[in-house]
Amino acid sequence: MTGTNGLLVPIAPSATLEETVSHAVSVATDGEKPVPVHLVTTVSGHHVEDDLDRYEDVLERAERRAREAGPDSLTVDTALLGADRYVAGPTDHIELFVEYAADHGLERVILDPNYAIDATSPTLQSVESTLARTPLECERAPVSASGWQPTSGELVRAGVIGVVAFGFYIALGGPTYTFALGSGVVAAAIAALLLRNAAFETTPKPLSSLQTVGRGLIFVPYLLWEITKANVLFAYVVLHPSLPIDPGLDRIDAAVSDGISVTTFANSITLTPGTLTVDAEGHHLLVHSLTPGARDDVVDGVHERAVRYLFYGREGLELPGPGERNDDEPLLGPAADADRARARTDGGDRDD
Repeated sequence: MTGTNGLLVPIAPSATLEETVSHAVSVATDGEKPVPVHLVTTVSGHHVEDDLDRYEDVLERAERRAREAGPDSLTVDTALLGADRYVAGPTDHIELFVEYAADHGLERVILDPNYAIDATSPTLQSVESTLARTPLECERAPVSASGWQPTSGELVRAGVIGVVAFGFYIALGGPTYTFALGSGVVAAAIAALLLRNAAFETTPKPLSSLQTVGRGLIFVPYLLWEITKANVLFAYVVLHPSLPIDPGLDRIDAAVSDGISVTTFANSITLTPGTLTVDAEGHHLLVHSLTPGARDDVVDGVHERAVRYLFYGREGLELPGPGERNDDEPLLGPAADADRARARTDGGDRDD
């Protein structure tokens, strides 16, 4: 079965990309009439228009290969998914594929065996196993790379790991003689080779990373100030004779993405007394709060805006908080009770 409405082919830079596209084209043209081939890639993290060039380049490379391998009658569609939302973790990426397939009536996926979501090795983050839990029929392309061909992203990641590892080696021992320095270079190179697809979720950009470190000099004192204020308020609540707590549980869709920004956001909530990140899946957080005031801080975006500034700069301060964006869902507590009461009232009005 070739797929009645076409084939979905996830695209990412790899040594077997061209072979995978060629195989998909051969499958699409195997019947009496060629079916469309949909070449689709997803973006990782927070993006602005200038950041999308590398994704568009790999799509153009795949499309060019498909048109070379197939007849003129073959329809080749390309799509860049996730540029208008925050995407974190393999599940969010797969959801984009499933949504696209549903919109276009696709049921079959041809997967590059070396396909990976940005910087993570396929063996560590199996897209194939995640796709197996969806309605899509997934087929791994029968291709193999002839030798190791590192991508530009791998070279960047390996370079960063090598420099950091060598710097750490020097900082620990401070050796100055030739043999020790040579041993450090060899150890750093081994670390770079082994960890290039494990240490990062997305490929770092040197300038952006330096800017984030610089903004961290503002973020850390701000976070400490928020923690100090929350400590004073929490001490008041604990020492008050009536113990005025009113616990609540909310699901927050955070306007941050990729592992490090989500982790920073979740931990900044947990470090602030009165709130606790109970669970996180992608950029969806489950947050427990002890008082309405602590909940209001989370919903108003006190923590989120600080984290957005840290990773995205001044433009991160412009976005409203989760409550104003309707990215907050009260599950338990006074806010949830109020929502249910409003729902009952609205239902009664409709019945009248």
